Amino acid sequence: MTNPKTAARTAQRSFERQSGVSAWRNHVLRRWRLIAIVGLLGIMATLQITSMRQEVQTIDEGVHLTAGVSYWQKRDFRLNEEHPPLIKLLAALPVIISRPHINYDSPSWINGDQWAFAREFLYKSGNNADHLLFLGRLPMVVLSLGLGLVLYLWGRKLAGDWAGLLTLGWYAFDPNFLGHGHYITTDVGVTLGYALTLYVLVRLLEHWTWKRLLIFGLVFGLAQMTKFSAAFLLPLCVLIAAAWTTWYTERRRGWTAVRHGIQVLGLALAGLFIVAFVTYMGQVKAGRDDAWVQSLLRERTAVLAEGRLGQQPKITQRLIAWFNPDTAFHPLYTLANDVSIPAWSYVKGFIVVVNHDYWGHLAYLNGQYSNFGWWWYFPFALLVKTPFATLLALLLATVALTRAVQKFQLRLHPGFIVISSASLAYLAWSLTSNINLGIRHIFPVYLALFLTLGVFGAQVIARGRKPLRWLLGGIGALYILTSLLAFPTYTAYFSEIVGGASNGPQYLVDSNNDWGQDVKRLNTFLTTHNIPYVCMSYFGQADLTYYGIDFRYLQTKVDPHTPADVNCVVAISVTSLLSQDGAYWWLKQYIPDAKIGGTIYVYDFRNGKIPKIAN
Repeated sequence: MTNPKTAARTAQRSFERQSGVSAWRNHVLRRWRLIAIVGLLGIMATLQITSMRQEVQTIDEGVHLTAGVSYWQKRDFRLNEEHPPLIKLLAALPVIISRPHINYDSPSWINGDQWAFAREFLYKSGNNADHLLFLGRLPMVVLSLGLGLVLYLWGRKLAGDWAGLLTLGWYAFDPNFLGHGHYITTDVGVTLGYALTLYVLVRLLEHWTWKRLLIFGLVFGLAQMTKFSAAFLLPLCVLIAAAWTTWYTERRRGWTAVRHGIQVLGLALAGLFIVAFVTYMGQVKAGRDDAWVQSLLRERTAVLAEGRLGQQPKITQRLIAWFNPDTAFHPLYTLANDVSIPAWSYVKGFIVVVNHDYWGHLAYLNGQYSNFGWWWYFPFALLVKTPFATLLALLLATVALTRAVQKFQLRLHPGFIVISSASLAYLAWSLTSNINLGIRHIFPVYLALFLTLGVFGAQVIARGRKPLRWLLGGIGALYILTSLLAFPTYTAYFSEIVGGASNGPQYLVDSNNDWGQDVKRLNTFLTTHNIPYVCMSYFGQADLTYYGIDFRYLQTKVDPHTPADVNCVVAISVTSLLSQDGAYWWLKQYIPDAKIGGTIYVYDFRNGKIPKIAN
């Protein structure tokens, strides 16, 4: 018979050996996981930095960067109030450290002309515009990598490490995020805020503590400082909290759901107020000190004095009535004009954006123009701007996951329902927008897309059959190849289902492909082909002369436009070529001799040359 003490010692040594092997294995797995995460983020950063060094500022970037610099130096938020300041402050921080030259005695600063002031700052103040843009874009790259980390955490929470890595991998090679991730704009920043807010909310709902509640309030407030569309998170988070509590709490569901909803609402509003007040550096202001408000009040007085009230749109008539200091509505007038409001520019900016959306913005879709957009613009943009491999994998994942859930072979994490519902809700909300300017406006929709692919991929690795693994691996390889072939002109990428970037302008323009970023590439083309000057029409904000481009006035529809009359090399931004006024209709009959970055078309009319006639 075995001695009990000997058996115990043997069992202990066996347990220690097994534990040692298990600990060693976990250590190795953690190391490889870290290598994979760092590797994917490193590839993403490299692709972005390499491509951004070849691009000039896009239309919005100069304004955003200059505004951020003025926020730090002057604590004056007049410039670019239509966006909250957080992203601009982050972009401007390394620029401020570099001590650039900036002229606050300029009439453009005094008059609040953000476009002229930005051009002066970048190109006419003795600064190195490319260096300033590079410094300003670096924090944007960091934010895009931060979004990758949050997506990894999301995937890991939903279905383990493989889901996190695959989610991160699909995000890291997405052409749209590679294209826009390094720009000094708010779209990737708000997507990060959207993802992180929902992540901390799910952690809060899983285990309700005051610490997690306070973290949620802080993250929610920071998300609101990225872009005004983040306001959609407020009703969404309250509904998610109430629904989660109703479905996953066994006792007193009704009262607990209400209480949790109220707590989430209260902490969200408190976080918004505190973060806004800090981000706007303690700004307190009243309408009487704001030139925009005073101009509106003067216009209101003129409309009434001249008897033009009945000629105004219904909404304008209502606003004039509501802000009448001589009626029962006078508290609204007092609030708008006399009450000092903390973070005034946030309140004003929110109103400006709502007003902008109400009146719309000229947009292009499939050769048509509209000031109020189309309800199907963003679903269509999602279809033509998302890689074919992603759409194919998403279709496969949706079918497979749905079948697995129906057959009780898979139980999805409640967080998956949260992120999927939130993304779909954002897409549904976008259908009401009158501002249809680019796929970037619905980047939060991609959160559910990437996570669905990550969860599906993890399931295939864990229990999928070999043919399915090979199929998903082949789609993934095609996806990576697609991304690498799109380098370095990621912004102009279009899905293969519409013929790629060369056919993209048939469907969408503006920030979907042509945002003025390819001036450097044009200069390289002109130098390589020994072209001394061009007849130019440029859609962008970069200074062409600063980049060494000698250009002439390009004939429009009212000018002579036979090849003999032109007699030069024409370079035209595709957005200008397809402009609503048809100013350059005569160029559409020709096939470009070259396409620079997919956004600038070049036609050679020198010495009687005629480009090929389009079919």
